[in-house]
Amino acid sequence: MKSLLALLAASIVVAAPIALSQTTGSKEVASNQSEATVPDHDKLIVASEYQACNPDDIGCDDDIEHIEIIGRNITPISTSAEGVYTLDKQMLKAYLFGNGNLNDVLGILPGVQFSESAYAADQVTNIKPSEVSISGAQGYQSGYQIDGVSNNSRLSTGNGQGDKNLAQDVSGHSQEAFVNVNILEQLEVYDSNIPAKYGQFSGGLVLAKTQNAGNKTRFGFSYRQTADQFVEYHKFYAPDFDGDKVFDTATFNKKDFNAYLLMPLNDNSGVVAQIQILKSEETLNQLGELRVQKQTNYNALLKYHYSLTDEDELTLRYLNAPYKGEYFDVGAINSDYDVNGGGQSFLAQWQADRQWGYMDTQLDWRQSTNSKDTTSARYVWLNAPGKAWGNYDGATSSLEGGYGDIDKVQNSYSFKQDFTLPNIWQRIGEHELSFGYQLEHQKTIFDRLESSVVYNGAVISPKINCNGYLDDCIETSFIRPIEDIEEELGRALDLSNSTDFLIYQNNLQTTGQYFQSRQVSPKSVAEANISYLSMYLEDDISFENMQLSLGVRYDFNDFFKNHNIAPRLRLSYEFIDSHQIILGANRYYQSDLANYKLNQAMQPVHNEVRSIVNNRPQQWQAALLTSGYKYDYQDTKTPYSDELTTAYRQPILGGTVELKWINRANKSAINRIKGYNDQGEAILYAGNNGASDYQRWSLSWMAQYQNQHIEFNVSRASNKVSRKSFDGDTTIEDPEDNQLTDTLNYSYDDRELVFLRTDESTATGDLRTRYELVTRHDINLEQQDANRPIVANLSWAANWQSWRLSAYARFNGKQDAIYPTSELSSIKEATTICNGCAPNKREYPVYRLSERPAFWLLSGSVRYNWTLSDDSSITLSFDGENLLNKRTYQVSPFNTGLELGRRFWLGISYDH
Repeated sequence: MKSLLALLAASIVVAAPIALSQTTGSKEVASNQSEATVPDHDKLIVASEYQACNPDDIGCDDDIEHIEIIGRNITPISTSAEGVYTLDKQMLKAYLFGNGNLNDVLGILPGVQFSESAYAADQVTNIKPSEVSISGAQGYQSGYQIDGVSNNSRLSTGNGQGDKNLAQDVSGHSQEAFVNVNILEQLEVYDSNIPAKYGQFSGGLVLAKTQNAGNKTRFGFSYRQTADQFVEYHKFYAPDFDGDKVFDTATFNKKDFNAYLLMPLNDNSGVVAQIQILKSEETLNQLGELRVQKQTNYNALLKYHYSLTDEDELTLRYLNAPYKGEYFDVGAINSDYDVNGGGQSFLAQWQADRQWGYMDTQLDWRQSTNSKDTTSARYVWLNAPGKAWGNYDGATSSLEGGYGDIDKVQNSYSFKQDFTLPNIWQRIGEHELSFGYQLEHQKTIFDRLESSVVYNGAVISPKINCNGYLDDCIETSFIRPIEDIEEELGRALDLSNSTDFLIYQNNLQTTGQYFQSRQVSPKSVAEANISYLSMYLEDDISFENMQLSLGVRYDFNDFFKNHNIAPRLRLSYEFIDSHQIILGANRYYQSDLANYKLNQAMQPVHNEVRSIVNNRPQQWQAALLTSGYKYDYQDTKTPYSDELTTAYRQPILGGTVELKWINRANKSAINRIKGYNDQGEAILYAGNNGASDYQRWSLSWMAQYQNQHIEFNVSRASNKVSRKSFDGDTTIEDPEDNQLTDTLNYSYDDRELVFLRTDESTATGDLRTRYELVTRHDINLEQQDANRPIVANLSWAANWQSWRLSAYARFNGKQDAIYPTSELSSIKEATTICNGCAPNKREYPVYRLSERPAFWLLSGSVRYNWTLSDDSSITLSFDGENLLNKRTYQVSPFNTGLELGRRFWLGISYDH
């Protein structure tokens, strides 16, 4: 009997390995100690002690056997061949820094990189999660699921992280809903060896699981706040800064309110309800005027689960997370724009456990939106009297207006079934077969609600007569009539005389200037309907010390019409006291097809010009050279990633150490090839010549103890990509031009062009500055988020009675980085754009390539729990980031800007 009890206790610990002590009755006299047979790597010791008691004692009916079981807690590192890290609810709470979304927690794991803008000064007020890169992929290329439902937004490719006000799109996020970790029970993060069950991504995979009601009613609420008084900034000034005004910091406050209810209805069912409201308001200086910018995110969950039988579980879940931002450009007047986004989803799930195996059936609907409301015209005036507000920031141009209203909506419908058949064959090892399929339809709409016009290339013309054009032309005017001044002087003004010229300049009220070219995005609607079919089959084979998984996944969509077959192979071999070697070879196919199909359906932008006759602007007409183009995706392959991985694991110091190597060869990435169709229209044909290569070495050690856990990892990653293999050259060389820039290539939409500034040393040791015109798409490729040579993380959390403490340190090695600047630079425009057009220049934003030095940050939290008499508690919390006030080098060298220093949140919560 004693042995049976010991084995039973051992099985309980293996299923849920936590340190425990239990007492159980026994009518047999047992020996003083016994040991159950369990895996060595669980470090399990089962000790039982027989103790007789006096039958007359209260509660003593018989002899009592005390069984004490001590086991090693599971660490986030997987014990299987899958490259997965599991964070439980306690760990999620321990690292609730910042806005409390799941992306903030991912950074403690190896191989996870934050986006370039994650440490920018405006992130302290931003309520959107920072984009993260897993295994070298950009944020939108990784997969996100909540309770098995995809949370990927196909409306965005992660744009808007550096520049929220986009000309041809709406700034969005790779995730539909910004999920708060308070609603999560568990988070699984895959960086390699991902099972065949999961697909439609070429990066990592994040699986979030929401909590159930449990067997006891619980409810509570919490409030957290940060503000500008809780933040320190580092201010940096360029060498040419005149010092006339002090660099301003934002006046802001951010509030986070949470409430939850976990309520069992009976022994078989329960309800979960949760809501979070995150608000941010900040005061920014818009060209000398202080204005308030607002952001709001709601996060609501309603979940019902019901056990139909002991083997059948029904779950209904609704998630709604809308987002709104009220923004403006700090360097442009009349530039207000409102962005509405977020998503909602509904899930119906039936899980059935049968003698033959396990079945999971899911039906879900998802909707995400992304819209922008703003003015329909954007002007890039030259900084001259009458249009001189750009002087405030020392700019050469004065910006005005917006880029027009856009609505984007995505609706997705999905049905899938997953089956698991355990122990179907035991002749050669034990086999567990899993298979399933998924049907999905996705409808995406891009609606430009009004025609949008961008005016660029202004021309100074003191004698211009605007001829009734009031919006895009300004005439010269004076404070006093010139005739009155000349009458006082008794002579005509001679502008070649410096004194007379100064009199003339000081009398100017406005200087005449006009636009002779513009780009028009016509009012239009584009729609993309894509259907998907996915199937998979995987066999998990267990031998004595080896586990082998052989899987294959099939994906098909009716846009590219490619039959994609992705093998998934992984092997785990255990030897010498729980040492493990893991091997893997896998293929992952990317899925962001809606964006491609929308591009193909959109109406191209077109250029318009006007000539000047007798100092009067004429009517707008189509340009001889146009930058408008269409997309064509015929015979396009689906981009994919081939992965090879090797890992070694062993238990040490009560935890697990892991050494891992991952190689991702990203192939058939879509690039754009310029050409023309039979009608002479400019076409960007989709090719599959883009490629990149990612490699990472990482060393990790993670351990869980009775009241604390500790994790350490260090990674060295590289990501090689050639951007010119994607978009090619945006300029045409001019051998007669001595300038550092060349003539614009009109095959590109100039609203997606920016300058990349590089400083090069010449053979004589001089510093040579070069401005290269590139596309924003290429900038994104150039600043891959996985190009940091070394990243290290050390995290720790512990509970002692009423105190809960956690700390997290992160080191980022030096790297080449691309910095946005407030500068504009120009490129000359050809004189052949129209008859009677004057030569002029176009202005484009400047990005700067520089080396970013290494830096490290320390964050931490302190929570004190005060238990009340009615089974409830009050918790006071302090959450701090960059506690040592270190630099993050977000401001490029020789530039003026702000960097975030020390910052913290204060909070209070009530739980019952």
